[in-house]
Amino acid sequence: MVTSNVSVVKKETFVSGLGRMIGAEFLKLRKRQMTWVLLSILVGIIVLVNLLLLAISKVKTPGTGIGAGNIAALLGLQSAVPFSFSMMASFGTVLAIILTASSMGGEYNWKTIRPALVSSESRFKFIVAKLVSLGVLILIGMLIAVIAGFIMGLITTGLGGNAYSFSFLTGSYVWMQFLQYWRTFYVIMPFALLGFMMAIVGRSAMPGIATGIGVVFLEAIITTFMTAAGGWIAKVPAYLLNANVTAITALNKLPGRFGGGGGGTDTTIPSLTHAFVILGLYSIIFLVFSFYLFRKRDVTG
Repeated sequence: MVTSNVSVVKKETFVSGLGRMIGAEFLKLRKRQMTWVLLSILVGIIVLVNLLLLAISKVKTPGTGIGAGNIAALLGLQSAVPFSFSMMASFGTVLAIILTASSMGGEYNWKTIRPALVSSESRFKFIVAKLVSLGVLILIGMLIAVIAGFIMGLITTGLGGNAYSFSFLTGSYVWMQFLQYWRTFYVIMPFALLGFMMAIVGRSAMPGIATGIGVVFLEAIITTFMTAAGGWIAKVPAYLLNANVTAITALNKLPGRFGGGGGGTDTTIPSLTHAFVILGLYSIIFLVFSFYLFRKRDVTG
């Protein structure tokens, strides 16, 4: 009985201590100017892209494909939220990498890593608190971006001289956007965790930012050459990040060729099950290696 009570007390102490640390990490992120700059960039991109599309939609474009018709469809209220998710899966991923890498790497850059660990009781709690607070902040940022996208949909609909219609707001539509919200978060996580891990490896924010952003852009180029090479090399992209991101973001129904997201081509897009498993494995590998490396190596600041 005594042993059971002691175990319960330890668990409550662990949970309360971890909760306090998560709150402290979240407060640090809220107070950092970079957090608000990154959020402003995300919202600004959504506003700017919508205004640019509005301007382009008024221009007569010859031929078919990605033209005024598809662009006009993107500016409708029904496409406002899905289009916001599409931009978050690309531009938002880059901003998430910067946020996670700078949060961890900043502790090394500012020489605060040792004092932070002393007050954290354990390295495990320190990493968990950082990752949980970062995850919550990314989800909040995504929600703000969705709201900004919907508001821009209202504005561009009015400026475009189109009638307001909310008949698309059915239960199935709301459910699909809810699923897309979590799918977008799911495809962002491997890149964010890669940036986090590389910040630990390099003991600085820059290695994490450079590696994460490099993978986002360079992998898409490399996989194009792999696909063109044929043979077993053409199958490799299906086990990398971008092709699996494309498979999931393709569920975000948008007109024309705007429906895709991430890298890869039609011949390299794997099945949905494959995509979810591969991206999940990458996230787990990056997460486990971050914990292992941070626990085993000497901390220098």
